[in-house]
Amino acid sequence: MSEQAATLPILRDTLLLKRVRQIGFLLLGIGLLGTALTAVVTPERIVPSYIVGFFFVLSIALTATFMSALLFLVRAGWSASVRRIIEFIASPLPYLVLGLIPFILAPATFFHWIHELHAGDPLIASKSWYLNPTFLALRLLIYALLWLWMYRFVVGNSLRQDTAPQGDWGPTLRNFRGAALWVLVYALTFTFAAVDLLMTLEAHWYSTIFGVYIFAASFTATLAVVILAVVVLREQGYLRDFVTVEHYHDLGKLLFAFCIFWAYIAFSQYMLIWYGNLPEETVYFLKRMGQGTWQLFGMMLPVLRFLLPFALLLRRDAKRKALTLVLAASIVLLGHYVDIAWIVLPAFAPSMRWGWQELTVWCAFVGVFLVLATRLAGRVPAVAYRDPYLQESLHTVSG
Repeated sequence: MSEQAATLPILRDTLLLKRVRQIGFLLLGIGLLGTALTAVVTPERIVPSYIVGFFFVLSIALTATFMSALLFLVRAGWSASVRRIIEFIASPLPYLVLGLIPFILAPATFFHWIHELHAGDPLIASKSWYLNPTFLALRLLIYALLWLWMYRFVVGNSLRQDTAPQGDWGPTLRNFRGAALWVLVYALTFTFAAVDLLMTLEAHWYSTIFGVYIFAASFTATLAVVILAVVVLREQGYLRDFVTVEHYHDLGKLLFAFCIFWAYIAFSQYMLIWYGNLPEETVYFLKRMGQGTWQLFGMMLPVLRFLLPFALLLRRDAKRKALTLVLAASIVLLGHYVDIAWIVLPAFAPSMRWGWQELTVWCAFVGVFLVLATRLAGRVPAVAYRDPYLQESLHTVSG
């Protein structure tokens, strides 16, 4: 324990943490300025940009919390060295859930189906038992409360393990016992939240695997953020004693596998709708793949989310190289933004409409995310140094 404590990575007051925080404030400033200009010049573009930016950061922070619970559930000993980094990425979640408030207070601003419901649209009326503002507000409130509870339980127990008496594994054991419940809670709430916040933007359309699609997209994006953080911290010397190329390899394999999984789900959704050729299903892709519309974003998706990461990470040795991992993770993260934008923006503008307005609002959310993530990173060590699996993680060998 004394040797670990001597080399324990403390990020508080380090130049790296200060720079990340400065980048966060810079992005936040640019985003707020851009949002203010958008409100004056093109106010109709704020709402779709808000949904894109909010869901981008929410999906990563929430999935990072789920990832921590999942690692406890499966007793993933190799991950003990990097799990605290995952918890740093999850730490904005308690604040990000406040972003649901506009959806609760002014749902008609975000969702066309409310206007169609009032206009007597027969299809929307048949779904009114689910699509109504009161039930929507109740669901969003339940999601927020469950997500906060999940974060406080999973990440809270992990942090409490650091201060527990020597030999007391109670906090970790509580996570072992409770992780299965929280994995199930995430699966259900995130699926319904994806339907409520994204799929109902096209309320006449539906997909039975939309929740799985959003999960696959969010999990790959979260892995990408974890890889970027771990590689930067190790290459800067902060995690040199705790993270090895074996951890690089494990993270690279996960990113490689889930890029393939995303491609499988995306193709399955598209192929079944194309083959069925039903008007109530094809309307979604016609708007996004038709001539002169959003087809550029649609063509970018398989390249950014599958082809390039697949090619970069195919070789075994590539997964063990910092530069390759950073490049692949950056491409996947860019693909996540394009993916969410491709889902959201065409619902508000059938013809291609993307520019500084959408980019600056997104920058504001990313800035908030970075500033919030550095708060926890500045308060606790970057390694869960009393995790019972830490020694196993230090000696892990990737297959």
